Amino acid sequence: MLTLFLSLLCMAGIWVGLHYGVGWHQGWSITLAILSGLGLQIGATLFIRRKITALMNAIQARITERTTALRRKYEQLGSRGAAMKFLMDQARKDQDVLMAEALESTKKMEPFCKWSFLLDRQVNAIRIQFLYQMKNFEEVDRLLPKTIFGDPVMVCMKMCRQYKLGKEEELRKTYNKYRKKFKQDSALIYATYAWMLIRKKELDKALAVLVDGKSATEDANLEANWDHVANGRVGQFSNAGFGESWYALLLEEPKQPKSSGPRYAHPGSKMRRRF
Repeated sequence: MLTLFLSLLCMAGIWVGLHYGVGWHQGWSITLAILSGLGLQIGATLFIRRKITALMNAIQARITERTTALRRKYEQLGSRGAAMKFLMDQARKDQDVLMAEALESTKKMEPFCKWSFLLDRQVNAIRIQFLYQMKNFEEVDRLLPKTIFGDPVMVCMKMCRQYKLGKEEELRKTYNKYRKKFKQDSALIYATYAWMLIRKKELDKALAVLVDGKSATEDANLEANWDHVANGRVGQFSNAGFGESWYALLLEEPKQPKSSGPRYAHPGSKMRRRF
């Protein structure tokens, strides 16, 4: 925001200086003032973007490093016969520590928010991803109205909170708004809403959502789920095909093979960004 103010101030100063100080024609003075202001705005935006990207890359690298180390840790514990419940409990604790560390790192972005329009909402979108995995839903709910929904996973997180809070009308509006916005990329939105309708025993509505979804996105998961519901095999409905994006919503947990360690994955490992 401050960059816009400084750009306007710069334009005004250059116009006054060229027109009244040097005596240039008003048209040329205005043109050069505008070009100078735009140049300042673009330069500042690119500078801030580089800084934010560097900070995000550092967070990403740290998450990747820690996640790799933790996976090795669980594999070693599993090979020594550690109980699955112990491994899962430990994984959750370690994930919360990692998410808290990543969340703390986003504070380094705060000084740039006053310089860039909507950057604070973009930073909130990153924070929500971490807070959601930590199940700090009170803070998630506080930040949701102050964020930008740049991808379907973020939209589905909002839908999940509306579903959990029983805000059915708001949920329906969110679904209708963003399925149209993301068009062919909205498969997860259709799948999530259909899952919610099935849990509420509203099978006809769920089937209609799946029909719309498979037509709009041509997604194989929606096609398969439509076939299950249409033919009375509701118990076979599954969004597991969406992988990590689905399980990041915390509506279901992935099935764990008895012979393997805990699944340690989270949206922070692939941070959604819109800068």
